[in-house]
Amino acid sequence: MKVCKAIVVLAIMSALMIPVSAMAKEYGTLKEVISAYDSSRCKQCHEQIYKDWEKAAHSMPLMGPFNKVLGTLQDYLKQRDPVKGEFKKSNEVTKSIKEYMMPCFVCHVPQLREMSEQAAQELADAVLKENYEVLDKLQINCIVCHNQVSIIRKYRDGNPEPDTVYGTKDLGGVHADTVFTKSKRHEMLEDSSFCGQCHQGPNVITSLVLPSSEPLWCVSNYDSWLQNYIPNGGDKSCQDCHMRAPNTGHRFPPNYQDHAFELDRLKNHIKFDVSAMAYTQQIKVPDLISTPMVVIKTKVWSENIGHRFTDGCPSTKHFLLKVKVTSKEGKELFNETKYYYPQKKRGDAENKVVFASLRKLTLMRDTALNPFKVNDETFEIKLPKDVEDATVEASLTLIMEPGVKEAVYELGKFSKFVSIKGRKQ
Repeated sequence: MKVCKAIVVLAIMSALMIPVSAMAKEYGTLKEVISAYDSSRCKQCHEQIYKDWEKAAHSMPLMGPFNKVLGTLQDYLKQRDPVKGEFKKSNEVTKSIKEYMMPCFVCHVPQLREMSEQAAQELADAVLKENYEVLDKLQINCIVCHNQVSIIRKYRDGNPEPDTVYGTKDLGGVHADTVFTKSKRHEMLEDSSFCGQCHQGPNVITSLVLPSSEPLWCVSNYDSWLQNYIPNGGDKSCQDCHMRAPNTGHRFPPNYQDHAFELDRLKNHIKFDVSAMAYTQQIKVPDLISTPMVVIKTKVWSENIGHRFTDGCPSTKHFLLKVKVTSKEGKELFNETKYYYPQKKRGDAENKVVFASLRKLTLMRDTALNPFKVNDETFEIKLPKDVEDATVEASLTLIMEPGVKEAVYELGKFSKFVSIKGRKQ
């Protein structure tokens, strides 16, 4: 009976000219997933777009710049250890490795939605064993963005059609491909919410209505754009800045492994201003009190960035503002460091900053650069007796990955000689 039913189904599909793979809800093996989502043939007609995409972080979502994503994913998988794991209770919640992987993996490899348990286990093994031959082939590519996740309002617009690519232009309904033979324009690919499918957090709502039982906080770009940029007069979308601005397109910058390219972008968007003076402060209360001092004012702000920066997972990314004052003889009189970054904590732990996405839940303090806000600092340094001259130095550095030389971006330096004697005649 089962054989007969299978024959009938195959006959109907043949009659309707629907490929078997199009009706499949699930791929049995990781090899099948990789084959179904192989977008290399797109390069034939979209050569420049494809070349740009190959330089994007989207082309290496399971590794990430400096392999930091891979380390985080490995950490997440290891936490399921039934004895030592932080998430050992996950085994009581679900026996499914796919369900366990979903909250942390689904944005880095959206294909997970269509994997069987076997394929999900193969993916987990590839991550733990650092099997780059496999990991390099699982990407956020043309098929993912222009088909699988292209429709976000499914009750209104339905599911993506298995033979259709969705884009921002009307191509007349045809598409020169053996699988995706049709094309359709879909306006949501131009809306910031399209990017917000992954670039938001924390995903606390998933524990209520989506297939995830563990909230994670990775990036919060979309949330910050929606709540801090738009209400204060911003009018640009994610696509305006990351796809339509010069030198963007399908590179979707940033990708911090491309140091020279990103340094140029950062210097255009991150502004650093310093002023310094030395003088003798005097006040009568009622006796005259004289205090020789150096006053330094620093300003750091982001220009045309529509969300908090830095952001992301883990939270080790930060700006480093250093201010130092030395005497004419080279003696250090003052040295202070400020850090700018979103400081996140666990909801059930003591008040200390945590890093990996599987541990972050709430914002404890946000000193990151936020839209339309200047991070102002004032430093007042009292000079020792007999010191009249000093040299002020300040620098701003972006650290994208502590301990990795290529992940350090020097954004500005300041040096000035100051004297309480005033300008020399």
